Amino acid sequence: MWAKLNSLIERRTPIQITIICILLVFLLGIIDFKTGYEFTFSIFYLIPISIMSWYIGRLSGITISIISAVVWGTVDRMSGHQYSYLVILFWNTFARLGFFVITTQLLSTLKIQSQIERRSARIDHLTGTLNVGAFEDTATKLLGIAVRYNRPTVLAYIDIDNFKKINDTLGHLGGNKVLNIIGVILLNSIRSTDCVGRMGGDEFAILLPETSRLDAAFVFERIQQQITNKANEYNWPITTSIGIAVFPKKPPTVEEAIRLADNLMYRVKNTGKNNILIEEFPGNKIPAQKES
Repeated sequence: MWAKLNSLIERRTPIQITIICILLVFLLGIIDFKTGYEFTFSIFYLIPISIMSWYIGRLSGITISIISAVVWGTVDRMSGHQYSYLVILFWNTFARLGFFVITTQLLSTLKIQSQIERRSARIDHLTGTLNVGAFEDTATKLLGIAVRYNRPTVLAYIDIDNFKKINDTLGHLGGNKVLNIIGVILLNSIRSTDCVGRMGGDEFAILLPETSRLDAAFVFERIQQQITNKANEYNWPITTSIGIAVFPKKPPTVEEAIRLADNLMYRVKNTGKNNILIEEFPGNKIPAQKES
């Protein structure tokens, strides 16, 4: 039930959510007025406050908290509740406002922490690229769009040649530095619509929607050159083997696309390394046997 409600709210725009929450506050005020001051509905104001704080943000939550406190105080006064001193009404109103604002602060902070944790669970901390699961999820969505609109897609698989020598000579800290710098190069070389993931060890995959064979060749030649320049700068004995699978029309599933690009990468490694092999697979042509 919560999942359905969450999905229903997320489909609304911030303006729509704001209007609904404000109307809900005034509806609660009317109910509060009808029932009289002996029955308080102040706790139910937390419903619109919570929705605004979670789905829009802290500032919106504080705004709706102020509106809710003012509505409650006004209704309490209009319903005939007599206080020995008027200041008590203001004190109660501000006390509820404080309670509402604290709730807003807690919820908005919880939402931010939830977003940070969710993002951290998708990121490879060493390279800053997506981890395997996040890459496959993102790539699946992008391939789905490509299939729907019959658009070209490219998936490349990159392996760092001689990476074991780095670990043997510079240790794991040296290996981590290499991976971190390569991750930065890859992230700086792609568009916001592309995705790059670390598939394990020293292997990376990059998916480029709306990309032709010619454009893919240019992108990965530049990436390979940048990695070579860094290797020369730090005197690292590494090169790159890159397999690029181009799908001009209908791309296959993510698993099949990765397999095809991985096969091409292994062909590069088996024929001398430090090269790029690019191949088109028109009409979703899927070779059955992996080359080794």
